[in-house]
Amino acid sequence: DLAFNKKRADDRKEWINRYEEGSHVDHSQSQLSYFDFVNKELVQFAKYDTARSVPSVVDGFKPSQRKVLFCAFKKNNLKNDIKVAQFVGYISEKSAYHHGEVSLENTIINLAQNFVGSNNMNLLVPSGQFGTRLQGGKDHAAPRYIFT
Repeated sequence: DLAFNKKRADDRKEWINRYEEGSHVDHSQSQLSYFDFVNKELVQFAKYDTARSVPSVVDGFKPSQRKVLFCAFKKNNLKNDIKVAQFVGYISEKSAYHHGEVSLENTIINLAQNFVGSNNMNLLVPSGQFGTRLQGGKDHAAPRYIFT
C-alpha cells in the first residue's frame, strides 16, 4: 500500500528519506518476504529513480542532461553538426550511460528545442525539425534525421 497508493505520497517521501544506505537483501536466502522486498529493494529503486528524475539544486540539471553537456564539451566539435542518433552512441560510450537510447535521444532533443514554451534556453544548437510549439515538441523528426 505504501509504495503504490497515490494518496500516500507524503508517507512515501518519508519512507525514502528513512532509507539507510547499507541495508540490502541477503541474496543467499531462497525466500524473501514482501516486507523485506518493499523496504530493502523497492526503496532503493525509489531513491535512485528520484535522483534521476529531479533536477539538482546546484545546476538545475538531471544526471542525463549533465552527461549530454559533458560529452558535448568533451567532443569539442563546434564546427560540424552531428546526428542525434550518433551523438547518443558517443554519450553512451564516454559517460557510462546505461539506460535506454530513446530516453537519451529525447534528452538531447529537449536540450536543443528553441520554440516558445519549450521551458528552456536551448543549450544545443538545433539543425532540423526539433518540434513545434503547437504540439509541444512531440512532432520532432526521428533522431537519425536531425543534427545538433
